[in-house]
Amino acid sequence: MILSIILLEDISFEELVTKLEMAFHIDLPYENKKGRLVAEGANDIYSIELIDRVDELSESLCDEYFVLDLSFDDNECFDYDKYEFDIKAKLKNGDIKWRDGIWAPWDPDGEARSIYPDK
Repeated sequence: MILSIILLEDISFEELVTKLEMAFHIDLPYENKKGRLVAEGANDIYSIELIDRVDELSESLCDEYFVLDLSFDDNECFDYDKYEFDIKAKLKNGDIKWRDGIWAPWDPDGEARSIYPDK
């Protein structure tokens, strides 16, 4: 399971890495991967990947937002509410601005499961 979150921060990638490290209590070393800075780390529950909005290879490939991906092990008893509550609290306590998040994969016959800061 992956939760992809659109971040609304208007700061440098390095500053955002620091904010996320403090919010999630995790080290997020980063490196340039094919023109994008990518920070990666893990704890006992999930792995984190932060992808920079700037693509150094081409301005036309740059994005408007940073993307934060949290990857969880799949299991049949996955407690979405528990993890969503925890992640939303960490983002709020870390003063990290975000728009929404979407879980993947989801049931192709149903709606995608999304989360929002105020819900």
